[in-house]
Amino acid sequence: MAVATDDDIVYLYCEDTAEKDGKTPVSQDTVFDIASVSKTFTAVCILQLQEKGKLSIDDTLDKYFPEYEKGKDITIYNLLHMNSGIPDYMNNPDPFWNISGAEAADKQLSDILQDKTTDEQFLEALYNAPLMFEPGTQFSYSNTNYRLLAFIIEQVTGMKYCDYVQKNIFDKCSMKKTTSMAKGDMTYVPVDFEEQAAYGFTDENGYPVCPNNSRGDGGIHSCVSDMIAFDRALFGGKLLSKNSMGILLKDDDSYCCGLNQDKNGYSHDGSSMTCYAKNKIIESDELGYVYVITLERTGNSVQNGADIIAEPLEDTGYTRGTVKDGVYINEYADIKMNLPEGYESIEVEDLPSVMSGFEKEDKRIESAKRCDNLFYDGNGSGNAIEISFLNTKLGVPDDSDYTEEEYLDDYIELMARAGEDDEDGWTIKSKDINKAILGGKEYVRAKSVIDYHGNTEFNYFARKIDDELMCIITMSINNDESVSDFEKLFE
Repeated sequence: MAVATDDDIVYLYCEDTAEKDGKTPVSQDTVFDIASVSKTFTAVCILQLQEKGKLSIDDTLDKYFPEYEKGKDITIYNLLHMNSGIPDYMNNPDPFWNISGAEAADKQLSDILQDKTTDEQFLEALYNAPLMFEPGTQFSYSNTNYRLLAFIIEQVTGMKYCDYVQKNIFDKCSMKKTTSMAKGDMTYVPVDFEEQAAYGFTDENGYPVCPNNSRGDGGIHSCVSDMIAFDRALFGGKLLSKNSMGILLKDDDSYCCGLNQDKNGYSHDGSSMTCYAKNKIIESDELGYVYVITLERTGNSVQNGADIIAEPLEDTGYTRGTVKDGVYINEYADIKMNLPEGYESIEVEDLPSVMSGFEKEDKRIESAKRCDNLFYDGNGSGNAIEISFLNTKLGVPDDSDYTEEEYLDDYIELMARAGEDDEDGWTIKSKDINKAILGGKEYVRAKSVIDYHGNTEFNYFARKIDDELMCIITMSINNDESVSDFEKLFE
């Protein structure tokens, strides 16, 4: 991780480990997969070509893909701003590839990530895929948009995407270690990738294996020092004109062009199977632009700095709750809750991915917490109830007297910080901590109201079960129901 200005690197952290050769220490020159952060580069390429008169962002897609009937209503502008309505070929494969079910989706994803699908197969699927909504009417993040932008770049230049971005960005910025559509160049060491490799999502060493398919929407490999050079050149006016920069940074219903607008600047993050990347640009009156680059290796275990808490509830008295006939029961925690009508339970195997968002934060305590069950309103109200357990001895090893009040106060502060870094951003408008009774048991209750496209009320209930475990119940309420309606569900 690095924090830099246009004149200096003011902070640099590198993990105390070696690169894949087993000798070279990890440094600002260690090469990672930056995944979706690559989209910023693709957007810059498109605007460069508009400056040269090679294309217009108002062009419709049928100009470049004559067989695409729906392309008459979709512009390059729509692709740039993620409002084309085209389904995501990676994250929403069923409508795009005309398949059904998790097994088919895994097979399709494996084929994509092993370069077994051709450009012709991709375009054939595109031509037959339904639109999720009328182009230009709403935002929906879709990797397909930026894959198509790479195809357009190749058409109008007669160059491979990798060659164009090399000549017009990497070379101009002296990014000597950065590549696109390459294999074997990354120097970080993947961890906890065995499951991904078994599915064919990575090679046997945990590295991506799809140089052809990962272009436009991902597939750039870079390092901290090169990313700083790119940011400095981009925001220093060396890659785009002032007018084009205005277009690049225009927010249209939640997305600019390969960047998200934050409260104090712009950012984009990206995840591959074994990497996480974030490029954040902060606008500062005192320092000018401040660039924060994070490149880290990820895996099945939750990582917080040098700490790894893979199974925080193992070797405790915890037992998983059960759901039967609309009733949730956890005998260990002495909880019995009647599910509201229409509520559904997230499947056990899906919980790690659903609940992983805040585990990337820099607080060890969140990596010591695991979700036992998550229930959501299948009618679409947005209301949800989550029941989790925290191993305080692992999460707060130096404070055995860590209280429920302290946890709730820390968690709400964590939520506030996460809101500052979110693509759209949210703010916590109020916070109140008191006592409450659920099912005859006394809990510490914290209430917070978050402004995120409208107000959502969160109520957190915390109770120590024993010397190790604390139970946390979270209720999120988006409509006219009150927390008292949910409290009555507990027997």
